[in-house]
Amino acid sequence: MLHFLHVLCGLFEGLCQQEEVCSKSAITSCKDCITSGPFCSWCKELNFTKGGEQEAARCETRAKLMARGCKREEIISPQNTEEIKQQDPLSKSSGSTEPVQMTPQKIDLKLRPGLPHKFKVSFKRAEGYPVDLYYLMDLSYSMKDDLANVKRLGGNLFDALNKITKDAKIGFGAFVDKTVLPYTNTNEEKLKKPCDESEAQCQAAFGYRHVLSMTPSRDVFRQKVAEQYISGNLDSPEGSLDAMMQAAVCGDKIGWRNSSTRLIVLATDAGFHMAGDGKLAGILEPNDELCHMTGNLYEKSNDMDYPSVGQLAMQLEKNNIQPIFAVTENVNNVYKELTKMIPKSVVGVLSSDSNNVVQLIESAYNNLTSKVTVTHDILPDNVRVEYLALCEHRINEGPNKGVCDQVQAEKEISFEVTVTVDKCMEEEKSFTISPLGIKDKLTVTISTNCECQCNDPEGSNHIHCNSTGSITCGICK
Repeated sequence: MLHFLHVLCGLFEGLCQQEEVCSKSAITSCKDCITSGPFCSWCKELNFTKGGEQEAARCETRAKLMARGCKREEIISPQNTEEIKQQDPLSKSSGSTEPVQMTPQKIDLKLRPGLPHKFKVSFKRAEGYPVDLYYLMDLSYSMKDDLANVKRLGGNLFDALNKITKDAKIGFGAFVDKTVLPYTNTNEEKLKKPCDESEAQCQAAFGYRHVLSMTPSRDVFRQKVAEQYISGNLDSPEGSLDAMMQAAVCGDKIGWRNSSTRLIVLATDAGFHMAGDGKLAGILEPNDELCHMTGNLYEKSNDMDYPSVGQLAMQLEKNNIQPIFAVTENVNNVYKELTKMIPKSVVGVLSSDSNNVVQLIESAYNNLTSKVTVTHDILPDNVRVEYLALCEHRINEGPNKGVCDQVQAEKEISFEVTVTVDKCMEEEKSFTISPLGIKDKLTVTISTNCECQCNDPEGSNHIHCNSTGSITCGICK
């Protein structure tokens, strides 16, 4: 009920205030009282109860206890406490040291069950923050014209990245599909040359191949892309998710840096296979979300099923990777639906020959980086977290995340975070808050305030108890 009132007042902010009510039952001690509701207080004053009156009368709201004559200093009502353990200031720009884009970094909360606690986190995107872009290209035969243009525009792509930041690196990978029926013709000659007979330059069928690790060299990227040839397969959906999964989890192989904006550009003109489709080829082993690269090839391509969208989304988020789906118009709607299931992803429409790929990536990058989404990882039991974005262009995507749009570099924004614990906890618990696609994290450590600090007089034979008992929060025991 209290949670409902909190939400209702949040919807009509400024028009209502939560009434302090103490709903109590079976109260025999101070601890029973303060754990029965966030506004229940206990009067420890001696002789507060009248003759024949139950000790439960000591449990009420602070206002009602004071109205009955209980002195303010005699009222026990634990409050929330907050201690900021680490609060490094936000960086102005990305220099030689690792920039700080969110603050604080560590905070300890001691919370009373049912009593919400608010604090603020601030975010500012550092100017010139490093960018790692991995260009993952579909090399099935229908992408022949696209490959030719990517070869031609490779230098332009690098120049566009350098407009975004002076610290850019780019890598390259390619995919087709699993090299088994019914995805690929398994005739020996067709495996070696899956393209049309008229195609002079055609590479053997493959699932996913990593071609180039992250490099700052424009010439190396152009050279490696120029060495690529088209391949082929049978069915229309491709092994896109297989390739993206390996690119996400094989961090050392790809060369992702610890502190960078990580982007995967998936360029394709077809849909994708996903978990369960492997059964068509008798592949029943589920995808294990691990790196399986031998040399530069995905070695488990024909042994392990495709990942599910959920598995891929989790690994992309875990590794702070933001996908840009550069797709042709015929599959635009398919990938728009996919972006709804993968946080911090965006789709752009390629021209039929990928001639607009540079502009598409520039636009997609701006869309991704101008939208800041703050949320949390898995919460401990009985803990609730809500967000309120304090910015000019706030987007309401529900209470579990705070979203600001049209955020420029070096523009500081804030989010109000409300944490509520519903029950007493036996030990400390932690969770993290972070902006999606950004490495910065805030670690929140929670304990509960469920004990009465009554500062009772010492001795087991107190005069108030006829010299036969001790005082515990105003009661003879």
